Amino acid sequence: MRLFFVFWLAFGLLCSSESSAQRAASLAITNVNVVPMTTNTVLTKQTVLIENGQIRAIGSTGKVRVPAGTVVVDGANKYLLPGLIDMHAHLPGEEGTRHPLNDYFRLNLANGVTGLRSMRGDSTHLRWRDSLRRTQALAPHLYLGSPVLTRDKAYSSRKGEQLLRRYKASGYDFAKYLGGMTPPQYDSLLLAARALGLPVAGHAPRSGLRGAVAARMSSIEHIEAFIEAYQQDSVQLKQLARQMAADHLFNCPDFYWYQITWLQYSPERLQSLPGLAYLAPAVRTEWTSWLEARTKQLSPASGPNPVAGQLTAYFRAYRRAFRILHEAGVQFLVSPGDGPFVVPGFSMAEELGLLTELGLSPYEAMRAATTNAATWLGEQRQRGTIETGKAADLVLLEANPLTNVANVRRVSGVVLDGRWVPVSKLLPPRR
Repeated sequence: MRLFFVFWLAFGLLCSSESSAQRAASLAITNVNVVPMTTNTVLTKQTVLIENGQIRAIGSTGKVRVPAGTVVVDGANKYLLPGLIDMHAHLPGEEGTRHPLNDYFRLNLANGVTGLRSMRGDSTHLRWRDSLRRTQALAPHLYLGSPVLTRDKAYSSRKGEQLLRRYKASGYDFAKYLGGMTPPQYDSLLLAARALGLPVAGHAPRSGLRGAVAARMSSIEHIEAFIEAYQQDSVQLKQLARQMAADHLFNCPDFYWYQITWLQYSPERLQSLPGLAYLAPAVRTEWTSWLEARTKQLSPASGPNPVAGQLTAYFRAYRRAFRILHEAGVQFLVSPGDGPFVVPGFSMAEELGLLTELGLSPYEAMRAATTNAATWLGEQRQRGTIETGKAADLVLLEANPLTNVANVRRVSGVVLDGRWVPVSKLLPPRR
């Protein structure tokens, strides 16, 4: 509780001191290359006019009238695209990261992340979200998962329905399933959630990918269920993938997290990741200790570790499973996950790069981080593409992400609720 109080105090200071930064009735980004994400194209030399937090006009520069008093940002040789949404975030606190809350929000925004889907909710998060909306502070939009649903000896279908009703009434956006329930319990939970109109995201159940698809879990997290399904029967996985695509079920693999946790990167690479210099020293120290312990565990001095070979086989299986999902038309969501050496905001570029290595085109990867996310959240009419009438949550890049997704690192600034915020105003001091 003391840790949460410190977070909340700092958060209150952020809200009171910066909620009105760069606010104006209208904003225009001129001479900019627009990446609308409606198609795999770039609209060159455009002016995007924003009023009261919404996109009011898009057109060739010189043909869009810019009202007097409008804040004007010169977007020449830059690229404007929808804000990114991290779809498997863990907010700071006992169940998530150890980052100071202000730093966590700022680092995400500085990397173009204007939305966070939180995967382990509690009532504190509801208060944070309410405060963000009320004060319009500089922080990503929060989409909150419920407290995790998991094995409970006293669980019953009636109790599960009561929990779901309570979570929906409290304002959680979706239910988070962690695991442990029997297949009948899981099935009853999903059935009750569907009747309430409450999406469910989380781990696959004991019945594996087949059970998750049959119950229509709308967002299946991580990679284990797909590895297991591929290793058991790749032909059946193709059938399940086609059903996932038909039922609009998504996969959020968090592949970067596995690359780190299963030591696919050298210690030297991890210790030189972009963004590390902005983290609190205590966090970096904790991560270094974790890396040393993990390296000893998976790479003992006594000789080869059979677990390392098994992990390599798992990665090979998921790459093949991913290809099957992609070819079947399954839609993906993007998040680097949470944990050691997952740098808030900065690691989104790592995940996007891995997704292209797995087989997505740069456009498909960027679409997963924008349009797919908005669709899963039920906000496809409000965000996810750059179109007239949509919310002005945007990111301005120095280079084209459709030619190389690594260009998402080159952030000039973000538009949040219609406010222009240059990246220099977002990054905390280096430490």
